[in-house]
Amino acid sequence: MEAKKFHQFIITGVPTAGKSTFSHELVKKYFVQHICIDPIIEGFEDVFPQLGITHKAPTLEEHTDVCQKFKPFVFRMIDGLDVDDFVIEGFRLPLEDLHEKYPHVQYFVFGYPNATPQERLARVRKFDVSNWTNDMTDEELLKEFKFLIEESKRLQNICEKRNIPFFDTSKEYWPQIENALKITK
Repeated sequence: MEAKKFHQFIITGVPTAGKSTFSHELVKKYFVQHICIDPIIEGFEDVFPQLGITHKAPTLEEHTDVCQKFKPFVFRMIDGLDVDDFVIEGFRLPLEDLHEKYPHVQYFVFGYPNATPQERLARVRKFDVSNWTNDMTDEELLKEFKFLIEESKRLQNICEKRNIPFFDTSKEYWPQIENALKITK
């Protein structure tokens, strides 16, 4: 008897790049359970703030620190899903460590390395009518997008070295989501 092939996906990348949209499309296509990391991190912020697992990490050093602190939890979660179909989606995921430990999982990374902070600001103000960006000033968002563009470039470099699919949604959003869907298994 042939072993069941599981649909297991890890979707990461920067905020507002298409991770959630792509994850929802995977749920529709494969009927997988969707685990969004954002509310889990918010739970850590509320219940265990002393752990330092937070969304408030606006520099590469702070972001990397949060990813490393969150890593044991993510590993335990994936280990518990070893015979399940799933999509895990979020920004604060330690991509290199995950890819090293779970090479059999399908990875998709989204970013906007070729955008400007001003372009990202215009896009979220136009399209993202209900998310975390609404409570931020334009000045705060421009600073945030500067970091996220740099993080997109770093992730793109990691993906090139590890042969992980990277989708640049700087200019084309839906075509990149559709391109990613075409290569899922």
